[in-house]
Amino acid sequence: METGKMLKRKNGEAVAALMSAMVGLLVLGIMHLGSQASSGFNQWLLSVGQAWIPNATGIGPYSGKETFLLIGWLGSWAILHFTLRRRSLKLMIPMVIFTAGLALATLFVYTPFINFVLGK
Repeated sequence: METGKMLKRKNGEAVAALMSAMVGLLVLGIMHLGSQASSGFNQWLLSVGQAWIPNATGIGPYSGKETFLLIGWLGSWAILHFTLRRRSLKLMIPMVIFTAGLALATLFVYTPFINFVLGK
């Protein structure tokens, strides 16, 4: 009986997926911060969401924020996937970047932080 060998696979695709998720969340946080800073931007986000989401008025400018989250996520995933797919990376640096980006994205939707940044 032969013992199975463990196949080593390049992890660039996984890193690309992880980083693109972080980019999407950062875009969502930035859009939220912008919508809180400017009522005109808030209305524009609503109009972007209404362009393709049925009954977007019911969820307000969140529909536009979700639109940009999807664009940022899918766009960065495509770019990073084709850039990193044949590479094998140490996971420490991408995980630190992901954690820092996730923390920053969380701050961008945290009301006390937004009020501090906007001086409210």
